[in-house]
Amino acid sequence: MKQNRHMEVDNDYVQQAIIAREIIDLYRDSQDKIGTAVSLDVLCFAMARLTDCDKVDYPTIDWDNLASNFDGIAASQASDVSAIRKMENDIASTYKKSLKIIKQQLSSHYLTIE
Repeated sequence: MKQNRHMEVDNDYVQQAIIAREIIDLYRDSQDKIGTAVSLDVLCFAMARLTDCDKVDYPTIDWDNLASNFDGIAASQASDVSAIRKMENDIASTYKKSLKIIKQQLSSHYLTIE
């Protein structure tokens, strides 16, 4: 029973990491970064409420922070290059964290199969 709960928690972490990775990929691949950021801000804010990330000290993915960065990009002017770059670097950090979570899960999954 305890192991199943642990596996469920791990699965939640991985699913959040996958969602974060896909959201960030949508932004990176978009032609209209500011327009895309508007929608992604809303998605990330909704994920923050669904995951209660504001109620834990170290959330798997800090959805509020991700939403804030997309909101900042959406509200910025194209000429705010340094501000946008800073927010994109913060988003890149979340992307790296999500990849790390996914890779850890994949490697532990393969270890349990063997």
